Amino acid sequence: MFRNESAIRSSDLIREAVAITRQIWGEPPPIGMVTFVDPAKVRKKRDFGRCYRRAGWQPCGATKGGLLALRIAPEDMPGPLAAPGIQELLPLTA
Repeated sequence: MFRNESAIRSSDLIREAVAITRQIWGEPPPIGMVTFVDPAKVRKKRDFGRCYRRAGWQPCGATKGGLLALRIAPEDMPGPLAAPGIQELLPLTA
């Protein structure tokens, strides 16, 4: 769930979150990342999911329940970025 209550643009926060996720999890899956927007739960706008679209996500369909599906392809993602103020994670060993 995403809700921006700061003065920072939502699209910038979304791109930063994608970059930090890439830093933690490594290479993204070939399909990229997918998110869903419920048009009934957001303020009425011309383009639902506008902040995601401005962050590089593209509409890719809808669910049977009416959620808008948005996807960002790996080639459209920002590069990995360490989370500010967080120590690097140690590699997991078996």
